[in-house]
Amino acid sequence: MPAEVAAALSVRERVLLFCIASATDWLLARITEETGFALLEKGLIRRDTTGRLSVTDRGRDVLRAMLPEL
Repeated sequence: MPAEVAAALSVRERVLLFCIASATDWLLARITEETGFALLEKGLIRRDTTGRLSVTDRGRDVLRAMLPEL
């Protein structure tokens, strides 16, 4: 369930998910690659053929669960 996944995310994972979804430079937020790998493993983000990170459908569902008013 997206709400359960959202509740289990660390603060850094939440920040990274927001940064990727909003096309914000997550390196400026001092998010480590380790956090990125964690979200990749959870299936919330993916790396495209050019190496860019993007939010998966599952990641969007988790974002919606974190921001129900939007």
